[in-house]
Amino acid sequence: MRKISVLLSAFIIALSTISYAEPQATVPGNLDKTMTINGQNYHVIRTIDNNNVSVKVLDKNSKEIWTSIALGFDAWNFKLNDKVSSLEIEDVDGDNVPEIITACTTGDVQSAMYIFKYNPDKKNFSPMNFGYVKYKDMTRDFMVSDIPAPNGENMVFESKAKVRCLGKIYTEDGPVPGYYYFELKNGEYLAGDAVPAKTEENENLTSPVKPTEAPKDGSFDKG
Repeated sequence: MRKISVLLSAFIIALSTISYAEPQATVPGNLDKTMTINGQNYHVIRTIDNNNVSVKVLDKNSKEIWTSIALGFDAWNFKLNDKVSSLEIEDVDGDNVPEIITACTTGDVQSAMYIFKYNPDKKNFSPMNFGYVKYKDMTRDFMVSDIPAPNGENMVFESKAKVRCLGKIYTEDGPVPGYYYFELKNGEYLAGDAVPAKTEENENLTSPVKPTEAPKDGSFDKG
């Protein structure tokens, strides 16, 4: 049961009013970036409308070619190439076709990061999977952090192929902060066992992020 609890913490999301305990730098609302695929330029627009975050892609004639589902409530930052951002265009898998990376809030303390990959056959975008090495059936098309940290520190690309995610590890003594390291393997990001994060309360650890209490109403599961 302990292993299951540890793994479930990476997928926990609450659909409720956003009230993050840790503030971060102001995150821009709507963003517009340019990406190039096979020599063609496209506009990638991240919008926030009525507490719904979504991404859409327009061609050079401003014709909409793809729109995501509602991803979350508000924009949230991550770190890529030592840059704090909530929307980036980057080729993370080295196939010379850039991906769309965005993050948003999804609950009281939860945020999610999506990486959308271009599908040349369908001429649209699909989210890349996040899962676990030991548990093949536990995958989602986003990565979840359930401990907020300022300036994107809870979701950090250590390289294009490796993302460090801050999340809760549920133990018999209660939740503690930990890092999940998702590495790109065969087109999806997979994590091994979580590593306890370093906190101010433990001299053997270094992160300033303190553990937060899990909701007591059982609202973690997105379904």
